[in-house]
Amino acid sequence: MNAAKPTRRYDSRLIRKSRQQPRLQRTAWGFVTIAFWAFYFYLWAPLITAISWLLGGRLAFVQLYEYKQSVDPFIVIALPVMLVCCSVLLIAWAEYNRMRFAGKDRRNPRQDVTLEEIAHNLGASPALAAQLANGKAVTLHMDDHARPVGLTEQSLTDR
Repeated sequence: MNAAKPTRRYDSRLIRKSRQQPRLQRTAWGFVTIAFWAFYFYLWAPLITAISWLLGGRLAFVQLYEYKQSVDPFIVIALPVMLVCCSVLLIAWAEYNRMRFAGKDRRNPRQDVTLEEIAHNLGASPALAAQLANGKAVTLHMDDHARPVGLTEQSLTDR
């Protein structure tokens, strides 16, 4: 083995770090993405138009709003009223369910895992498992076989 050359486990090029790109470059690529999505939807427009014509969208519009070049007052009043009624009914149903189920946790409680199980499953000592359970922010040190051998606690003000 060559001791001078460090072995790399992970290739950092595989992880895309968009926050390390300049803001102008990220913004430009965002606009490029939006433009291509708009073009993609533009390509689908003829098919959507053909389907709506086949399903009678144009005929329904003509029958509802443009029949004999006059507007039917019943339709002009009835459609918005039905829209409001449906909205009120949906909101009322949601509020009823929110009040009915508020504060209730219907899931079964889970038993806490013991320190011995943690130590056994990690392949660590019980003392290390206890330190790990008591720490808020820790750096776990591993050996060559990916078994925990120690940890370093970090203070929350170091961030």
